[in-house]
Amino acid sequence: MAQTWARSTWKTTRRVLAEIPDQSLWRGDVIRFVHDPSLGPGSPPAEFMLFETWGYDDVLGLLKLKGYKAGLPFLYFPKESQGSGKLSLETSWLLKNWDKWFVYSYHTDENEKLIALPLEGTLIALPLEGTLIKRRSKPAPRLKI
Repeated sequence: MAQTWARSTWKTTRRVLAEIPDQSLWRGDVIRFVHDPSLGPGSPPAEFMLFETWGYDDVLGLLKLKGYKAGLPFLYFPKESQGSGKLSLETSWLLKNWDKWFVYSYHTDENEKLIALPLEGTLIALPLEGTLIKRRSKPAPRLKI
């Protein structure tokens, strides 16, 4: 039988990522970027949720919560991003590797409008400042199916 948790434990807290340098993030926690990586600067904030990749060797990924690409995986984190002996995303790893994992490439068209097309060698990191973490009051249990 699958474990469940009471609705009352779904109390969330919002924290600025830079202010929690040594914590574990769990599946179901949400990372809110200052702008949407696929739409570029000036777009509204975008929220991505941590999820477990079932059928793979205990890997966490991020998927978009709203918009055209909602429900699609955005990226899969490497094993070194996890805590020792637990399936979590460590904020210390996230802060250290931010400029390598959260990058995009944009250029302007003839009307000076930003468009998101990959340009070789022109990767820009998403702003870390203002990135929020929305999390549960306690980690989600490991579910067995």
